[in-house]
Order: sequence, then C-alpha cells, then structure tokens
Amino acid sequence: MLFLAHILAAYVVLAAPWLSWVGYQRARKRIAARVPDAKVRLYRALVGEQFITTGVVLVLWYSGRFSATSLGLVVPRSWGWNAVALVVVVAALAWSSLRLRPKAEKIRRSVQDGIGALIPDSRPERFWWGAVSAGAGISEELIYRGFLLYYCTLYLPHLNTSERVLLTSLVFGFGHLYQGWRGAVAAGILGLVLAGMYLITGSLLLPVVIHAATDARVLLIFPPGASPKTLVQGNA
Repeated sequence: MLFLAHILAAYVVLAAPWLSWVGYQRARKRIAARVPDAKVRLYRALVGEQFITTGVVLVLWYSGRFSATSLGLVVPRSWGWNAVALVVVVAALAWSSLRLRPKAEKIRRSVQDGIGALIPDSRPERFWWGAVSAGAGISEELIYRGFLLYYCTLYLPHLNTSERVLLTSLVFGFGHLYQGWRGAVAAGILGLVLAGMYLITGSLLLPVVIHAATDARVLLIFPPGASPKTLVQGNA
C-alpha cells in the first residue's frame, strides 16, 4: 500500500492544484454563460473529489500502513480546551460574517476574479455549498494536516516539525491558487493556524470543525437569492 501513499502525495502536491485551476476556469465560463446548474455541478465535482481523497486515506489507515494516531484520528488531549476553543472561534466567525453581510455586494465585486464563481445564490447551490464546506473540513484536514504531515515525517526526516508545518501549509495554499494569489495566501495562513491547532490538541477534531465553519461563512455573508449579475458581468 505504500505506492498508494506515494500516489496520493504526488496528486496533492502536483496534480490537485492544476486540476483545481482547470476545473474552476471551466466552471467560471459555464456560469458566465448561464448554463443551468453550473454552480451545482461544480460543487458536486468538489464533493466527489473530497470523497475519493478521503477514501484513499482511509484505505491507507485500514491497511495498517498509517495508524489512527499518525493521521490525527484520535480524541483530543483535552475535551475542555477543545470545547472552549470551538465555541470561541465559531462564535467569532459567525459574528464577523454577520457584520460583513451588509457589504455582501461590495465583497462580491471585489472577489469576482478570485472566488466569485464559488459564491452560492439559490437554495440548491447553498445546500451543496454546505456539503462542500463540511467535506473540505474533513477531507482537507485529513489530507494536509493528517496524511501529508506524517508523510513528510516518514520521507523527509531531516525536516523539523516547524518546517513540516510550513511546507504542508505552502502546499495547502498552492492547492487554492485557482482562487487567485490572495486566496492562496489566505489558505496558506489558515493552514498554519489549523496545523497549530492539530499539534496542540493531538487530534484533527478541532481543525476539521473550524475549517468547515470557515468555509461555511459564505452562507452567512451572502444572503440567499442574491443576484449573480455582477459576477456574470465580471466573468463574461
């Protein structure tokens, strides 16, 4: 099963960023052309990719090559600390999101060249975006903070913990380059924060929930049924 681990690492580092960029550009064109369900198709593709990569990691775990501890699939060291951190961070994310809601259209215009095509509008789109957010929290944390950090420990033993965290966070940011350089930098910084949470707690539980909540902020910032007119014009 080691070949599967190498294939997954190569996919995450080399293939995923390119495939994400190509897929997103195609989706932007379909959205600009007002193709029915273009966003829903994009979200479904993202969820499908999340299922596949998560499945590969679970196969590695089931095979015994990667233990639950090495992947972060364990209970946190302190439930109390995790509960407090979770409540504080999620509350802060929700509060900041609602504060930004009056500026939703201005924000939409400012990100139309980055994540603009990802912003859901209709009810089906918002449902699938919720699925994407939850899936990203699970799959990306399992991949980048669980699998990839431990993979670097095995095959790049000369790197210390800080260097491995920096490297995997850079890979995480690069994987979001399709959102523009600002999105990639923001993702890299988020990766550092989530990696810190993982190392402190010894578990992926807190990073998974915080990651999902961070992505789900879109649903609070942008009200349902908002007109995508600005986005369409920007991508036409």
